[in-house]
Amino acid sequence: MKTQISVLVLVAALSGCSSVYVPKIVEVPVKPTTSVQTPPAGYRLAASHWSDVSKIRDEATRLSYQVSQGQITKAQAAQYLDRFRINLVGRNAVDDDMYQIYLRSAVDSQRGAINTEQSKLFIQNALRGWQQRWPNMQSKPANPAFTNFLMEVMDMQPLK
Repeated sequence: MKTQISVLVLVAALSGCSSVYVPKIVEVPVKPTTSVQTPPAGYRLAASHWSDVSKIRDEATRLSYQVSQGQITKAQAAQYLDRFRINLVGRNAVDDDMYQIYLRSAVDSQRGAINTEQSKLFIQNALRGWQQRWPNMQSKPANPAFTNFLMEVMDMQPLK
């Protein structure tokens, strides 16, 4: 009963007010915190890039044959291919990231956790991520040869 009386008193008091403050919604301009940066106009892949991609492809083919003959495992082949690419073109953030994904895919496939199709999708998704990031990257590596080798294998557009 006390609750009802206090509510009635509150309603009566408010009904006697001639004006009630109602806040206005006003559009406030907001500066964007991030802006899309255009890549440097002078960016070019290294002169040896496409021949390096070809050399990585040839080494991958050789290692694939050894895997098919049971001489090495998929994980070992991935590790040998990584050493080959580092000796050939050096390290860069894009290739290092794609190698980690490639190795994880090889290990998971080797232990039977994923099949060939799942392995392919795993790598393709990571490559799509780099395709999306590439146009806006501020410091692009000059020779993402390993990544473009994988793009070629997956029949995707290379990073340029």
